[in-house]
Amino acid sequence: MRFPFPENKALKYGYSNARVRGMKGLLLSSNYLDELIKVPTIPEMAELLQRTHYKEHIAALSLKHSGSSLIELAAGRHFVEVVNRVRHFTPKSDKQILNGLLKRWDLLNLKVVLIAMRSGKSFDEIKDYLFSLGSMSIEDFGKIAKADDEQLLKVIKSTPIGKELFSLSMKSFSKRMLESFNESIKKKDNFAQVQIILGIYGYLFAEKALESTNKDVKKILKILRNEIDAKNILIIERIKKYKKTKYDNQSIPKYLISGGASKSLIDEILLSKDLDTTAKILSKRFKEFTVKSKSELSLVDLEIAFEKALAYEKSKIFFQSNLSIGVILGFLLLKEEEMNNLRKIAMAKELGFSEADTKEMLVT
Repeated sequence: MRFPFPENKALKYGYSNARVRGMKGLLLSSNYLDELIKVPTIPEMAELLQRTHYKEHIAALSLKHSGSSLIELAAGRHFVEVVNRVRHFTPKSDKQILNGLLKRWDLLNLKVVLIAMRSGKSFDEIKDYLFSLGSMSIEDFGKIAKADDEQLLKVIKSTPIGKELFSLSMKSFSKRMLESFNESIKKKDNFAQVQIILGIYGYLFAEKALESTNKDVKKILKILRNEIDAKNILIIERIKKYKKTKYDNQSIPKYLISGGASKSLIDEILLSKDLDTTAKILSKRFKEFTVKSKSELSLVDLEIAFEKALAYEKSKIFFQSNLSIGVILGFLLLKEEEMNNLRKIAMAKELGFSEADTKEMLVT
């Protein structure tokens, strides 16, 4: 009887991890982000970015785009480039995990297309804002964008992401939610529901892809579940603040996303009397969850504190993992956060935010 040899992690991950560690220089330092915040205009921000690995994309896109769109698109194009490089040397047996995590981008692209259709924009006007990172090509999204109202649902179902989206194997989705999605697509009268459902599917796909015994992958899955908890907590607090009709702790849960990390945490937040109490509960549950002392906390303060706490966990996966897929996934999570930071800085300049307020929004 032959026994299988144990997996040699050094052989499997040595090369790919060394390559990713070598790409650490593609992460902008916190000091460079400070410099980007300090310059007063987006053209000056773009000029600074042309001294970095964003140079090629800024130069190419500036012929057609300007303002925050230029920065957002350049950051997205660079991210696609980095993902494709990393995907090339990711061990074959782990590509399914990587690709599963990137399926979130298919759903983000689908949202962009559906929003554009709803607002009367043509596919040519929005295709630059689509990033081919998941299982769908830009051409696939073009077919969806050009479908008429009667054919839209059928065309979505025929695409790679649509086949999975409507698969009977996705049992985590309730029949009621699927029916709601179908009706919203057909009538386009409840588009917020479509966006919420696509967001839920993003986590569902990621969770399905990250089913692994690898401890670093389990950590990433925990972060994703904590992100669901974060979204649910913000939903709870928004309902408490803005819902005009009377609510109770039994009615709120129907608005929440399933699949979070801690039901007990959600139950505790449901009983919280104000944002200060909620912040104290969260600071005990999450390392690095801190909010600045203010006379009155806002939902934005809570959201930023959550983003920073979760970014800390993502950073740990990259810097503390060794000979693991965690090094690869952790790096991509950090690059994705950098892309979000650049978008925030550019938007803050357009909206006239102060340097202090801009810096407070960033996740570093």
